Amino acid sequence: MKKILFIALGALLATSSCTSEVNDEGFIDKANAISFNAYPNKSRALPSDITSDNMKGDNFGVVGYTHNDNKIYLYTGSYAAVKQTWDGNSWEYANMGDLKFWPKNAMDFYAYFPFSDNATFTATNTSGNVMTINTTCAHDVLFAYVGNRSKIDRVPLNFYHAFAKMKSLQIEMPAEGMLNQSGCQIEVKGVEFINTSTKGTINVNNAGVASYDVASPNVTLSKDLSLSLVTVNKTATLGTLINNGISANGYFFATNNDAVNYVKGTAKTMWDGTKDALNSGKLSEKNFVCLKLTCKVWNGADDNKYYYVGGDSSYGDIYIPLKGNITGSDPLTAVTTFDAGKRYIYKIVMKDNVGFTDAGDPILTPILFTVNSVDRWDDVEVTITL
Repeated sequence: MKKILFIALGALLATSSCTSEVNDEGFIDKANAISFNAYPNKSRALPSDITSDNMKGDNFGVVGYTHNDNKIYLYTGSYAAVKQTWDGNSWEYANMGDLKFWPKNAMDFYAYFPFSDNATFTATNTSGNVMTINTTCAHDVLFAYVGNRSKIDRVPLNFYHAFAKMKSLQIEMPAEGMLNQSGCQIEVKGVEFINTSTKGTINVNNAGVASYDVASPNVTLSKDLSLSLVTVNKTATLGTLINNGISANGYFFATNNDAVNYVKGTAKTMWDGTKDALNSGKLSEKNFVCLKLTCKVWNGADDNKYYYVGGDSSYGDIYIPLKGNITGSDPLTAVTTFDAGKRYIYKIVMKDNVGFTDAGDPILTPILFTVNSVDRWDDVEVTITL
């Protein structure tokens, strides 16, 4: 029996760390062993949009700096975040070995969610960016900051959304519109919000304000509809191009540049729909944010179609401005930027036109008439004398 025991112990020791020891009872002393725990490098499925309730299904990471000398104090490993997990009643340390006690002075805290995003931090928070998160906008990302916080039972963390979101995009062709009555039809193969960004890093500076570094090459928010073409015509007056998000739920870098919700944004400008704004340039070459549809536009009978965009076996591009007013707002509230933490629902009403060319000219210009003159009648008086 003893021989069998020694063989088993030998095998166990061979697979354990060299620092493991066998105590007098013949068991491995785990207090001296180097132990490991593996976590998947990707979060389990998250809800589409994170709230304070459904974030309890995952974990967040947090670090803390001593406010007096700006040195990192609450962290693990090489300046990595400490994991916080919901135990059913409160947020607690996932690993009690990471627990720290309040120092004599106040602290600054930086947090992010979900923990699986593996943010990196600096040794001090004296200046510049403190927290960096690599992202592909595959899911909602939150960040929080609270500074100069003295000892308290629980530090209150207010999380902000790092992205804007495109929730819905529809095309409407109203029955009273010129397009509907003319029998015009639109078939959409692809959607792209040009000059948006969905890949790069989120950077949070020492004041808790987030900004982005856009990846190169840039990856825009887009959706390929080639397997489920959307057609809008007289019988289908409403077409849904996007519903409840696109391309991994529709998250993208905000464009605002005034720290709304503590996110600076990319400082990209929305196109206002005017040709003058292009200054003789092209939308495909400018930095304006607008919607590009890869589509066909035509009217006429099936055996006699006339294509304004694309052709029988080809597609072309049209551009649509996104700058406008919030539906039903009184007074009118203009949408000029995409702000973090806001979900956008767009309905494009194609009443008299479908959009613009790359150069900013209308795709459809109706052939209209006016009466310039009517040739006058001339009286001809005829006298016949017999």
